[in-house]
Amino acid sequence: MKRIHALYASLLCLGLLLAACGSVPPAPVDHFYRLRPVSIAPAAPAWPGAIAVQPFRADSLYAERAIVYSDANDLRQLRQYHYQLWLYPPAQMTQEHFTASVGGVLDLSGGSTATHVLDARVVAFERVLSGKTSKAVVALELRLLSEGKPLLNKIYRAEQAAADESLSAFAAAMETALGGIYAEFLADLRRRR
Repeated sequence: MKRIHALYASLLCLGLLLAACGSVPPAPVDHFYRLRPVSIAPAAPAWPGAIAVQPFRADSLYAERAIVYSDANDLRQLRQYHYQLWLYPPAQMTQEHFTASVGGVLDLSGGSTATHVLDARVVAFERVLSGKTSKAVVALELRLLSEGKPLLNKIYRAEQAAADESLSAFAAAMETALGGIYAEFLADLRRRR
């Protein structure tokens, strides 16, 4: 009799285990975001001659593909989304976005022998949440060097509110914020000509 009860208990446990396996939700899906170039209105030439663009750099969390975010009430703490990713790490993506956006305004064809070199570092690249709204916050350190000596060295910072709660709206806000940085950088170049 004890064997029969043990057999029934074992079958019951096996049935519960099998039922639990069937109720596991599917794994989350990764979502990837990219930046589209922004239109920079051509004005007076921003810089005479070609500029070589060094690979953009980023440190810490900004060197990874996960989208970084923080809460407006606690800006000291940064977090990463697990399944919301940039298509490329922010440094690479920002460099591609920069060249695609300002390539019609600046001559970026300078090679290894160019006398003018642009060196850039991503200082901030995140989403700041405030209740049901969010904004893109980006900061780039841009340095224009001439024969190794700095002609311009400035940290450019921009913020842009997202149109809605979606991460697609955040990516669009990031494009706009970057466009503002590029316009300010080009204006600084024109003043230093």
